[in-house]
Amino acid sequence: MHPDLGSLGTLLYVILVILCSSVSSDLVPYFLSEPLSAVQKLGRPVELHCSAKPMTAHISWMHNGKILDGNMEQIKIHQGTLTILSLNPSLSGYYQCIANTSTGAIVSGPATVSTAVLGDFDSSTKHVITAEERSTGFIGCRVPESNPKAEVRYKIRGKWLKHSTGNYVILPSGNLQILNVSSADKGSYRCAVYNPVTHELKIEPTGRKLLVSRPSSDGFHILHPALSQALAVLPHSPVTLECVVSGVPASQVYWLKDGQDAVLGSNWRRLDSHLATASIDPADSGNYSCVVGNKSGDVKHVTYMVNVLEHASISKGLQDQKVSLGATVHFTCDVHGNPAPNLTWFHNAQHICPSPRHLTTGNGLKITGVTMEDSGFYQCVADNGIGFMQSTGRLQIEKDSGFKPVIITAPTSAKVVDGDFVTLSCIATAVPVPVIRWYGSHGLITSHPSQVLRSKSRKSHLLRPGGLDLEPVYFIMSRAGSSSLSIQAVTQDHAGKYICEATNKHGTTQSEAFLTVVPFETNTNAEIATPSESTQNDERDGSESALLSSFPVPVYSSGIESSSEKNASGASVPDAPIILSPPQTHTPDTYNLVWRAGKDGGLPINAYFVKYRKLEDGTGAVGSWHTVRVPGSENELHLTELEPSSLYEVLMVARSTAGEGQPAMLTFRTSKEKTVSSKNTQASSPPMGVPKHPVVSEAANNFGVVLTDSSRHSGVPEAPDRPTISTASETSVYVTWIPRANGGSPITAFKVEYKRMRTSDWLVAAEDIPPSRLSVEVRSLEPGSIYKFRVIAINHYGESFRSSASRPYQVAGFPSRFSNRPITGPHIAYTEAVSDTQIMLKWTYIPSSNNNTPIQGFYIYYRPTDSDNDSDYKRDVVEGSKQWHMIGHLQPETSYDIKMQCFNEGGESEFSNVMICETKVKRVPGASEYPVKDLSTPPNSSGSGGNVGPATSPARSSDMLYLIVGCVLGVMVLILMVFIAMCLWKSRQQNAIQRWRKVHSSPSD
Repeated sequence: MHPDLGSLGTLLYVILVILCSSVSSDLVPYFLSEPLSAVQKLGRPVELHCSAKPMTAHISWMHNGKILDGNMEQIKIHQGTLTILSLNPSLSGYYQCIANTSTGAIVSGPATVSTAVLGDFDSSTKHVITAEERSTGFIGCRVPESNPKAEVRYKIRGKWLKHSTGNYVILPSGNLQILNVSSADKGSYRCAVYNPVTHELKIEPTGRKLLVSRPSSDGFHILHPALSQALAVLPHSPVTLECVVSGVPASQVYWLKDGQDAVLGSNWRRLDSHLATASIDPADSGNYSCVVGNKSGDVKHVTYMVNVLEHASISKGLQDQKVSLGATVHFTCDVHGNPAPNLTWFHNAQHICPSPRHLTTGNGLKITGVTMEDSGFYQCVADNGIGFMQSTGRLQIEKDSGFKPVIITAPTSAKVVDGDFVTLSCIATAVPVPVIRWYGSHGLITSHPSQVLRSKSRKSHLLRPGGLDLEPVYFIMSRAGSSSLSIQAVTQDHAGKYICEATNKHGTTQSEAFLTVVPFETNTNAEIATPSESTQNDERDGSESALLSSFPVPVYSSGIESSSEKNASGASVPDAPIILSPPQTHTPDTYNLVWRAGKDGGLPINAYFVKYRKLEDGTGAVGSWHTVRVPGSENELHLTELEPSSLYEVLMVARSTAGEGQPAMLTFRTSKEKTVSSKNTQASSPPMGVPKHPVVSEAANNFGVVLTDSSRHSGVPEAPDRPTISTASETSVYVTWIPRANGGSPITAFKVEYKRMRTSDWLVAAEDIPPSRLSVEVRSLEPGSIYKFRVIAINHYGESFRSSASRPYQVAGFPSRFSNRPITGPHIAYTEAVSDTQIMLKWTYIPSSNNNTPIQGFYIYYRPTDSDNDSDYKRDVVEGSKQWHMIGHLQPETSYDIKMQCFNEGGESEFSNVMICETKVKRVPGASEYPVKDLSTPPNSSGSGGNVGPATSPARSSDMLYLIVGCVLGVMVLILMVFIAMCLWKSRQQNAIQRWRKVHSSPSD
């Protein structure tokens, strides 16, 4: 029986398709067509197209560097076509397509999608223009901003002129030139612009009237341009250099390039009095002068400084390379252009951030210790704003037997205070995976995870300097390709050189670091003892554990309690002191700290150690710590030389021969400085640290301080400070915190809760944590997930409020993403002055530009533009992924420089672009919909501007001028009236004398 030929043909076709697809999937991808830029009206659809070879390449899209999801409501993606259903400002920007195959991925050039807009005319124009008969007339038009470029039209005496005709020439700049002016040309002229996308037509609100006068012999004039111009043009574009003159014929206009005839032997040609070319070349750059002269020998000229830009180009692109594992690779990309292009590197369509293994220098990329993850396609992208060019090269890794280890993150030398915690980290790469060992001054260092993470405590080191000389204890945490060496309480025995050694069968590589131990400074008298500044890290959200490590308080980071908690006789360390003093003092520069002892643990208390520092309410910044030792028999400390109206933080601990106990904490505020006499009381104050009798002030406000009266506090502890998170392993983290005031009763336990991001439930990670432990390991976390943590303190009264949640922390395998700071900053896309004191800004952030390194927020810096001092920058902090912010409390009518950074626990990125924005003019009170009240000089309550009642604001200079003028005029009027009265009185006197003389002279007659 013969087989079915139809079925056999179908089978052969399927086999052929499978073979072709498997072969094509390994081919190098390249683009057949890339998306093109588009300008569209708001609310209208936009389509972008992209196609690539081989046909099996998967096409995806990016918007402003962010991968687009195919399930978006406003954007539809089908194969190689992206459709924006309704364009809005949030969807504008640049789009790129990605072609992905099994060998790697490449990214296309950017296509800009922008919204079509047409601005408004400027109303400040000259309304009447005069031109001489039989000469040249010029009607200027300030063309408003438009995207795309607007078409210019004129309405002349009621009729539209869309194109140059007859003696009317619409110049490329949008101005109108009238040749051979006659009396028929007089009348009204109005400029109009038309946007071909939005189909908007806007006309000047006020037209110009042209008057025609008789010819005069006043000479000649260059009507346009009035000043020399700098012109930057694209290559191969048509260019017209305009020169409108009156008073002389066009034949008396000459064009010179760098002092030579511009027309002779060039592509330039004369167009009336103008100079034009259909296609300009880079060789045409130079200075062009329009020179005009008359028969009298007078000469006038105007100059164009022409700069012909060049598209970005690549003269030497990337070459395909095939190397062994562990080798070093160099890619070179020679770029050119005017202006000089920016060079960006991509690996499989992902932006490459500089790192110890990926170094970008000039036009080159260097990759050291290549691994299998480094294989794929590399692109260098040159962009100078007017042109985009890219080159692609493929890197293939030969799968041989492996390579020698390369240390990509070497341990860093450190300087720490005796008793502090220190960790040295080392990361290496190799095939096979290297084994990492640590060597110290005594040779190879060995440990096991079950060991306690501490050696001799600072406590035993300080109290018994001549005690036992124990061998230093270390703790090593290792995983594939990385290792950390930790010392919980550093002593002088730990100082010296440490070596990280990475080994596999191909060889060994070493790296060194040096550990310097500084003695802890403390006095036995009641006086200030300031720790070494090298360990001061007072960032409250950053390293609270370092804060307590500079204070003689035991810190534990494992589940095993220290054996020093209890000695052989059964005595234990004392409880935290119970603070009795109020949270506020009535003096501006002193404070009485009063307390009573807690349980002494069976041994007398020898001394109290008190630490205090200033806090800044608004910024969270803190001052330096000051340490005071007080004898155990005292219960009061008088603090002096404080700053008025300031917030201070106090930590204190009791010490016995068994050691130091748990710290007590509080905050207090000094009062405002009222008079000079109160300030002078400092001179009579006792010196700092001299105890006085207890004086407990009755303050109504609590401020969270510990008081024993149950009617004046809740009794529960204050919420601990925000915890800090560090990596323990691939599935666990260390949570560390600092407690606050204990509420009048010692803290008996802590509880730690955690929440996975994008979930609403807080779960208990650990509870019943002893009060002596300020750190705990949270296990069984999901690698790659992001978590938040918070801590609760518990005493006999109950639980405290929850602490502030920690910053988001990603549990990563190898390496931790938070260990690297972001490199590329955000891009400020938009600024706008909202009022006279507020500026709104919006920005974009592309995670792929930082290799998708998570960030925790943004820093916004701003200062007045006329300032040259970097210290004038103020900073706002925006946490999370929010991409807009309102800057407030600015000065009216002031220009500000604004720049940004993004940040995470690893540090800050580079600065963004700088934007300049000016706040609005301060409105007259009552004229604004949202008036801004000025507390220093309140406006008049009377709307008529007259003075009603006593003056409540300083007199303006104009009011003072009116007052002076009024006084002078009043005095002059008074003098005039007195003069008139004297004249009248004198006239009456003369009339009386004349009458008297007539009466007495009549008898003689």
